[in-house]
Amino acid sequence: MTDTLNQQRRTVLKNALSASTIALVAASGLLVPQRLLAHWPKDAFNAATVEDALLALLGEAEVATAPQISFKVGSPPSYAVNGASVPIQIESKLKNIERIAVLVEKNPFPLAMSLELNSAVKLPFKSMIKIREDSVVIAIIRAEGKLYKTTRFVEVDIGGCG
Repeated sequence: MTDTLNQQRRTVLKNALSASTIALVAASGLLVPQRLLAHWPKDAFNAATVEDALLALLGEAEVATAPQISFKVGSPPSYAVNGASVPIQIESKLKNIERIAVLVEKNPFPLAMSLELNSAVKLPFKSMIKIREDSVVIAIIRAEGKLYKTTRFVEVDIGGCG
């Protein structure tokens, strides 16, 4: 009898703790998957070419090269030992940056990363991407309605995607 009571008490306590944790997370705004995934650019990430990915992500627009963008790929730059984990760093003196996209020309799905920024985000931006084989890596920045592009060729010893 005592064992059954103890087991029931443990179950009730465990369920209450789980429910209160979920309620706390939901109330804090961290648990809102529909809102987080509402703007997921599925067509852009599933595109097979760089052009299709850019069209799906940014629409048709003229892209200019920009000396105001500093873009490093690999460590040392332009070289990656393991394509599964390649460091990138993007810096820019452009004002009002709205979006940053990173594409890898020879990956099965070229769009490696897409970020919508707000005024609270400060550059430089650092992250890791995967690169399948020696390829051109493209950084696109949308600022004040204009698109700016810079590229780097990266050599890879061990490919990072299948």
